[in-house]
Amino acid sequence: MFSSAKYTLGLFRIALTLAQHDALFSLEAANFAPIVTRISRLFRKRRYKHLRDGQRLAMALESLGPTFIKLGQALSVRPDLVGEEVSNDLANLRDQIPPFDSHIAKAMIEEQFGKSIDELFTSFEEKPIAAASIAQVHFAMTPDGREMAVKILRPDIHKAFARDMDLFFWMATQAERRLPRYRRLKFVETIETFARTIQFELDLRYESAAADELRKNMQHDVGLYVPFIDWNRTSERVMTIERIKGIPL
Repeated sequence: MFSSAKYTLGLFRIALTLAQHDALFSLEAANFAPIVTRISRLFRKRRYKHLRDGQRLAMALESLGPTFIKLGQALSVRPDLVGEEVSNDLANLRDQIPPFDSHIAKAMIEEQFGKSIDELFTSFEEKPIAAASIAQVHFAMTPDGREMAVKILRPDIHKAFARDMDLFFWMATQAERRLPRYRRLKFVETIETFARTIQFELDLRYESAAADELRKNMQHDVGLYVPFIDWNRTSERVMTIERIKGIPL
């Protein structure tokens, strides 16, 4: 059907997951890959029929993993692509998935800085305080007594995003080629923008630099405090920021 078995298998994986969450409408509406859609329809489960289309799509994207969660969040601001109701539901897409083992987190920190975890921190909480699609956060304390929050990228996250983005570019190219009436939506350009955004998120030095600049810009504002970045414990895959205690907005 397609020139590449790799892309066909990837498309089947997406279609089957959509079918299991009764969210195949996202492929059916555009008549994209009709044979794949028709086969996947055999595995459709109707237990989510009480939910709106966008809610079912959000659940399917969560099941497909980090790249798809991020894609759903990006599509939530594109009602021109998915419609107003679906975009509203995707805006509520949760960015939380099970954490990875704290031993892996410690090993990644040690690899990034060439020091043992005990040299870097006098305490490091085993249980993460938050776990999202790209990274998770642990509380820790430095040898000089500062309470910090340590953000660590998920292991192999670069490889996973590279694999999924390759598939997304292929799908976008196929859509523009096979569905001329949708070319005005610029699928390839949308995926290119998405890919650039993800590349920034996969290097925590960008986020750290932005936070550091914000702190400098706001340092004279009365009543506002921005936590500082510990650059000695910050790298491409690890971000260490001052822990702030307060009431979430």
